[in-house]
Amino acid sequence: MSNAKKIMSMLCLFMALCILMTSCSSAERIRNTALFTSESSGNTFRTPSADTEVITKGAYTQLVFDKKTYTVSVKDLSEGYTWETLTPTDSMHSYAFGVTLYTDNGIYQLNTQDNSVAFGTASFEKKDNTLTVSYILSDKKETAEKTYEEITKKDAYAAFSVDYTLTEQTMTVSLSTAEMKLTPGSFISEISVLPSFGASFADGANDSFLIPDGPGAVMNLKNADTNTDSISVNVYGKDPFTGVTADGAVSTVPVFGIRRNNSAFCAVITDGDALAVINAERKQEKNPSHASAVFSITPVCSDENGTPVKRGATYNGNITLKYKFLSGRNADYISMASAAREEFITNGVLSSSGIDSNTPIPFNLTVVGADSSSVLTTTEQTLDILGILKGKGINNIKLSYKGLLSGGIAQKNLYNANVNRKLGGNDGLEQLYEYTKKQGCELLINTNIFSSSGRYLTNKSPAVSGKNAYFDMPNDLAFRENTSNSLVTRIGTQASELGKQKANPSIYSSTQSYRMNLLSLSVLPDKFPAFLENNMLAMADGIAVSDAGRVLYSDSDTDRETAKDIISAQTRAVSDYGTLTVEGGNIYTVYNASLVSGMDFDTFYTESAGYEPVPFVQAILHGSIFYTGMPIDAGDPLYRYNMLRFIEFGALPSYEWIYSNANIYCYSGYLLAERVSEIVDFYNDACEILGPVADETIISHKKITKDADGNAVTGVYCTTYSDGTEVYVNYTGSIVSTSGNIAVGPYDYVAVKR
Repeated sequence: MSNAKKIMSMLCLFMALCILMTSCSSAERIRNTALFTSESSGNTFRTPSADTEVITKGAYTQLVFDKKTYTVSVKDLSEGYTWETLTPTDSMHSYAFGVTLYTDNGIYQLNTQDNSVAFGTASFEKKDNTLTVSYILSDKKETAEKTYEEITKKDAYAAFSVDYTLTEQTMTVSLSTAEMKLTPGSFISEISVLPSFGASFADGANDSFLIPDGPGAVMNLKNADTNTDSISVNVYGKDPFTGVTADGAVSTVPVFGIRRNNSAFCAVITDGDALAVINAERKQEKNPSHASAVFSITPVCSDENGTPVKRGATYNGNITLKYKFLSGRNADYISMASAAREEFITNGVLSSSGIDSNTPIPFNLTVVGADSSSVLTTTEQTLDILGILKGKGINNIKLSYKGLLSGGIAQKNLYNANVNRKLGGNDGLEQLYEYTKKQGCELLINTNIFSSSGRYLTNKSPAVSGKNAYFDMPNDLAFRENTSNSLVTRIGTQASELGKQKANPSIYSSTQSYRMNLLSLSVLPDKFPAFLENNMLAMADGIAVSDAGRVLYSDSDTDRETAKDIISAQTRAVSDYGTLTVEGGNIYTVYNASLVSGMDFDTFYTESAGYEPVPFVQAILHGSIFYTGMPIDAGDPLYRYNMLRFIEFGALPSYEWIYSNANIYCYSGYLLAERVSEIVDFYNDACEILGPVADETIISHKKITKDADGNAVTGVYCTTYSDGTEVYVNYTGSIVSTSGNIAVGPYDYVAVKR
């Protein structure tokens, strides 16, 4: 691309982002926290009625409107199952929409059934295959019946409309927060969308929820588990702006799903996804099993007592969910992944071009140049590492150089950063770059684009509490016990003991994480393109972004959805200059990426018979983009088991090394020269197994429950690709022959082409 075109591209990008940010508002103090809740209107308006009308009907589904409760249902014509908005008996979440309204009088929790339909202030109209339902909510009937011009600050009032559109096997549900009419001076903190859609008191043996926790999890509803009876997952993680930094379940994709016997749906959030939290609960005494999304329209910060004290910027845009219905053999999590993948491609979130079948699998290697103070791997030593790998026949190396810039892995401000002179400076980097170009390798500079460990950012991006907004960046060099609950389930409690054993833990750092301060979002559209223009072409083949794929934050002037668009635009801009890889894999950052690194293959919530990790996110990405898991430590006693997980999930091998005392080490202290043959063997196995299916999609993933003799087995899994290739992984210490007479050795894997 010419410089003129690049400049024009950046100008257009900057102007677009300026427009995006005009919807922002400043943080304000909350003065009245008196809480008002509504009494249930009972079964009359909280349960389905017989007064219904078919709005539209397709070959597989039909949309039905309940004219008494002003709710919708969708009938799966193939299976005869009906997805209802309301529960058969009155329950806590049996309503279409709920809002939390903050006014000068206090906080009102209102819902469509008790605060609109019961008052007679709901209406509807239909046009073609779209149904529009309008609600006027209030705590009092006389207030709900007022015209908007009559509403004062003393009233509780919220009016909005919802569009339901059924097209083929997709129901689109959309509402506009910008068009809501509210009490003057008030704001909505949360909106709950169809919280009981698909809820049931009668869970069948095959009934389950698809939870986007880490790689994805199947929450089996018949298997009670106190650890996972109630689940909450933050889409794109918790927002540092709120001041909450505690760990929690994180989703990299805005998708959840419900299966009822042979009928299922997956809900893809296409607008407002950055605001969403996915909640799910198993059946309780008076409440059915249910899963849904809640949207934080205006973030609210509470004090140490849980009292709301401040608000952030309000989102003024659409909330849109697309419920994609599946039947029969397609009522499973892999088909849900396929439906979500199609939606992401259609919306330009995921590239439609896919992986070139002729592209060889890269050897993904990260070298760590420096931590906050110590030199770990110079550019000259990195050349030695590449030479050793080249000598073993490894040619297609994708090299990510971490800790190269000022501050090391506790990086200072990118826009004032320099190449660390102790690592070789610009001259050393230039020599390394020239070598990689000649050898057909790829050199990427691993960097943070919006965070810094430097104190000079302290006042640039304050949290809603007024304190500095930050997040904890894990220290790659820190010693961590292997606490993988998934591996414990597969190979027994010995995994916990093995994970505590390290040959030489002294080379690990005692620092567990670095506090990374956040740059003001308003600076990004100007700073990052300037950095690319001034530095990118001369320094490397591209950038490996460390923070943008794992952390999403807003600030007092920018709502979280707009922040997502700003950060997404910056990552996309990298492709104008070179290669992009992202760590973590938040879906809005991956469009132009050649690799997603550091994906999590474990769930936050503990695995059990009622909560099983599955490669749901991987099934969305496979065939479109290469991905890896967290770097494999060749000195970890669980090294073999981690390799098995990579193969099961279709992930490329990934390593992260340092160079110390004139010898190359893996983090555990094992000399690479003593392990390099094992590492190369695994990479070659991955090339042989995953190379031929790199451009294929995952069409099936299942546990093998019986062997060739009909005996029960555990710890054996099969992933099937669209070309018919089946990849079996055996986590047990015994050879297993499957019912298809496929013999899989202990702690081994095998690929079969059908």
